[in-house]
Amino acid sequence: MAIIMTPTPTHHRPIRQHVPRRAAAVLCLVLPLTLSAVACSNNEDQAGSTPDPTPTTIYEGSYTTAAADDVIGNGTFTTPEDADRSDVESTAEVAALMLHSWDTTTDTTQTAAAIRAIPLMSNEWAANQVEPERNGAQGEWLKPAEHQAYSAPSIVPAPGDVSEDVADDKAIRAYDVSWRWISRDGTDLTTTGRQIVTIYLEKHDDQWDVVGHQFQDMGL
Repeated sequence: MAIIMTPTPTHHRPIRQHVPRRAAAVLCLVLPLTLSAVACSNNEDQAGSTPDPTPTTIYEGSYTTAAADDVIGNGTFTTPEDADRSDVESTAEVAALMLHSWDTTTDTTQTAAAIRAIPLMSNEWAANQVEPERNGAQGEWLKPAEHQAYSAPSIVPAPGDVSEDVADDKAIRAYDVSWRWISRDGTDLTTTGRQIVTIYLEKHDDQWDVVGHQFQDMGL
């Protein structure tokens, strides 16, 4: 009788590699230090690659803009753009102020102010604004001119009944104008002036034009 031997199955267990505890401890210490060193190295590289800050340039204004002292009237003068041409009062008041705004550093006669007011005038009246050869107020301008002064006018309605609305498109306005002089060197100037100015206006295409003006010296 033959005996059959059945081999007993062999069960293979996975092989585990054990790291000695001492080696594991060393790895635990080395790994954080290595990561820290890498991080520091990266930070140093980044810091080293950062460009130096660019110096700040402070802008101190336009290099082409004229200084205030070089602007006529130091920039204080009334201009045609200040007038509401649809309003007779606004047009007349701006004209009255402009006719008495002089700068001794640029103006040689009183008519220079009237020439600047031409945009407020009719073509016919504008054509009459021609500077004379001599300044009619030369004596009064001597002291202000020594200090490169400019006038500072102020107005109030003139007394009496000169101002009136002649028609829907015609009007007369009269103002009592007085002015003082402002020097550019800080000198206190006592020279002053005063006039009654009468302005004649007409309305064309919904816009008021100065068609005439005349002065009456009042003195002070």
